[in-house]
Amino acid sequence: MLRLRKGGAARPLALVLACLLGIAVSAAAQSVGGVITGTVKDAQGGVLPGVSVTLRNVDSGVVRSAVTEANGAYRLPGLPPGRYALSAELQGFANAEVSDLTITIGLELQRDLTMNLQGLQETLTVSAEAPVIETTQTQVAAVVTQEQIEMLPVANRMPISLALLLPGTSMNNLSGRRPTATIGAGGGNGGQMNLYYADGGMNMSNNSGQQHLEVPQSAVREFKVNISQSSAEFNAVGGVVQVATKSGTNRFSGEAFEFFRDKSLNAFDKFEKQLHDRDGEPKPDYRRHSVGVALGGPLIKDKLHFFAAIERAKEDERAIVETGQPQFYSKVEGTFPRSYMRRAWFARVDYQVNQQQTLFWRYVTDLEHIRCESCGGSNAANVGADVWSPRDSNLLAHTWVIGSRMLNEIRAQIPPSHLDNRNAPPGVGFWDPARKGEFPAERFAEYPRAIFQFPSLTWGSNALSMNWTDRQEYRDDFSWTLDGGHSLKFGGAYVRLYSPEEQGVNLGTWVFATDQFFDGSAASIAALRSPIQFTASFPPLPRKLENHWIQGYVADQWRVRPNVTVDLGVRYDNQYHSFNYHVGLAGRERLGQLINPRSRGDNNNVAPRFGVAWDVNSDGRSVVRAAYGWYYQYVMQNQLRPELTALLQSQVNIRNPSYPDPYNGLSPQAFVTVSATPNVNILDDNIENAEAKGLTVGYSQELRANMAVHVDGVYTNVDKMTQSANINTPNPTSRLRPIAGWGNIVQLRSAGFHDYRAMLVRLDKRFANRHQYMFSYTLGKETNQGPTGVITDFYNPGLDKGPGSGDRRHSFVASGSVLLPFDVNVGGVWTLRSTMPFSARAGIDLNADGAAGSDYVPGTTRNQGNRGDNAAFLAAVNTWRAQNGRAPISGSQLDTNGYNRFDVRATKAVQFGGRKVEFIAQVFNLFGRDNLGIAGTWQENALSNAFGTIREVQPRQQAELAVRFTF
Repeated sequence: MLRLRKGGAARPLALVLACLLGIAVSAAAQSVGGVITGTVKDAQGGVLPGVSVTLRNVDSGVVRSAVTEANGAYRLPGLPPGRYALSAELQGFANAEVSDLTITIGLELQRDLTMNLQGLQETLTVSAEAPVIETTQTQVAAVVTQEQIEMLPVANRMPISLALLLPGTSMNNLSGRRPTATIGAGGGNGGQMNLYYADGGMNMSNNSGQQHLEVPQSAVREFKVNISQSSAEFNAVGGVVQVATKSGTNRFSGEAFEFFRDKSLNAFDKFEKQLHDRDGEPKPDYRRHSVGVALGGPLIKDKLHFFAAIERAKEDERAIVETGQPQFYSKVEGTFPRSYMRRAWFARVDYQVNQQQTLFWRYVTDLEHIRCESCGGSNAANVGADVWSPRDSNLLAHTWVIGSRMLNEIRAQIPPSHLDNRNAPPGVGFWDPARKGEFPAERFAEYPRAIFQFPSLTWGSNALSMNWTDRQEYRDDFSWTLDGGHSLKFGGAYVRLYSPEEQGVNLGTWVFATDQFFDGSAASIAALRSPIQFTASFPPLPRKLENHWIQGYVADQWRVRPNVTVDLGVRYDNQYHSFNYHVGLAGRERLGQLINPRSRGDNNNVAPRFGVAWDVNSDGRSVVRAAYGWYYQYVMQNQLRPELTALLQSQVNIRNPSYPDPYNGLSPQAFVTVSATPNVNILDDNIENAEAKGLTVGYSQELRANMAVHVDGVYTNVDKMTQSANINTPNPTSRLRPIAGWGNIVQLRSAGFHDYRAMLVRLDKRFANRHQYMFSYTLGKETNQGPTGVITDFYNPGLDKGPGSGDRRHSFVASGSVLLPFDVNVGGVWTLRSTMPFSARAGIDLNADGAAGSDYVPGTTRNQGNRGDNAAFLAAVNTWRAQNGRAPISGSQLDTNGYNRFDVRATKAVQFGGRKVEFIAQVFNLFGRDNLGIAGTWQENALSNAFGTIREVQPRQQAELAVRFTF
């Protein structure tokens, strides 16, 4: 492992990479193109040099050509996914043709040709059969095809959710926002360790690790999911998702559709039924419309094509606030309006300059407007935020075939490629973007006067956000085929983000250790007793984030033997001057006692990769593969924000405050001045990118045409994961803070770990003979040390070691579709997942670190619930409850969030004159199972009588009707 000196190596290494590429630092080569390669021989098996090989895209008419070399070999790289026809011509020989070749994302297809002497046969034509096993692939990966996207039920027209068909995936965030599948080891940091690409351009949010935007379903051709990969082209500790969008063809085609849901098509869910039976509440209002159109075709036949799509979804529903403690909170429980709106635009133009060069431009806008995003369960109807979040991507790409052995691909995302995000408390209007950075009193006039947190209820919101993130990305990768079976590929990237933002405020948050009557009225607020903590922050301030991500790699796919492929590579990643390097200390010189931003930088992220694939019998039917590599995790920008306003914004944290005036007659600013022990959030100057080592071993076996079984073992170990810790927690013996003159110092540092191991099994029957199916099973385990939060006890970090919060030991997904007579298609997806774990929180601050309610119940550690000995776990909880005057809880009260759902889709097509109308019916959760929880939403406060319960549930049966017109 190459180690570079921390601090000064970035510029020289970046310069070396730039010289290697021959261009200014550019791209990390996440190309979606495939390759067709092969050898042309005569009937006796002799190689034929000088053969003209022509490849034509059946739909667009775009042509590529090559000439076989002295050994009869040809290679056609950089091919967009699509259907192709291949032909070979040589004087004195009959033409050879292969039809129905299908290229999917990243596929390397071997297609040898045999040519007979002219006169014996004019043309030899054969039909191609797509391989079900990729004999040169060393990574664990699969493609979700157009047939699956079209024929299987998709609840939200977000096709990326079909990644869940594959083993090694899970969806633990099922809110209305962009779906965040956890892929492989990527679930170890709240889903932040996956990477997303669309048409070869990065589609990952640098703030959260989610998708930056969702491409409309009508514009998605297919996508590939790398569960675990070895190639140096990618840098992802978890999975990589590559989306390929549609382009126009020589034929005008399009579609128009509407999908419709209504409360009359829904069943009561569990909590709706309880409200109905107890209070006579009617079935809550619900309606969803999804409409869209798409059109594509030629501008110049065989040369210039376009494709465009527009989709809009509007969902109006009701959030159910249900605490399980109606004796205290019945006045704030019930159903409340919640809505989700999404509009997406897509446009793409493809131009074949000549047989060697192609260009395309693609633009996507994805706008979401969410009302009452976090409402429901134990959160009142004024918790969380209303969200306005438009995002877009403007991508330019150029592909250049240089001679017979070289290929260069350039991609650039340039403004306008941005995120515009605005938050406000539910029901409070969004602030005028023209007045961003202004904070007059009128802006806060409608805000709740404070947030109140009880063991079983949270009420109120301080949501304040207006962020604008500019994205720029420049990528290039260069492929070069050499003698001796070597296929070299090298490239680099520069990604820049600039984000002017607002730092919100905490107008005041009260925490109570006991449930008590509360209805939000002034009288009930005045009657509250015995708070254990008060926190606040002020004033609101502008801030800015800057990030510079430099990437580079060299890879060699080496055919050691015709049936053995070795992948070798090395990769370098550097978040150059990105760990708040730009932060100055003017006006807050005291902060220099704790940090020196200019000293930061992790410049030793050199990652070797190795993989091997062995076609056991040289027939493409049995493949053994193995891969090992190092990976470095990108530090998300949302973790860097708190430091930006340290000492510029006051942080108040008072234990056992007086009520209702925590400042004892002083103004907030005067109180802060008198205390003179500031609380701050900072970064460790030695912060590093998390370092992972991954190993995979697998076997694929073709069972028959279009069917194969794949078995893989995956192991990933991640060290130096970012986590926060209060490094100035009072010493448990002396009760003194280690750093005098300061209050809480919450430091982001590289000290966590994550361990993932899994066995993945997939039986895949490709669409043929009018049907397709897939069975996926995962036996997995993840263990880590609280990677997304603050260590609960600085002096006992071992308490945070335990099962990952997204750990599901077993997962099974069956999917398939069949095309019946009379143009009727039936498809279904059945998903079974075992339960996730949960923790028991003490509900009070046990170690005086200022974090009320985060500490674990004495005698327990993180995520012990639903992981083994629940009896001992519950005994510790009940001992704690008894010490605090609470009655014991029965084990029957502890919920699990195992998942069992069967979705079905039926389509009847009516065709007329080259056009088609489809009548579609979908039912989600057909058998009406109660799938509890949205994202692991247990009540973890052991002082709540609702401890161990889950107060949110996903819908029971939901039906959807649709009509779709295509031509």
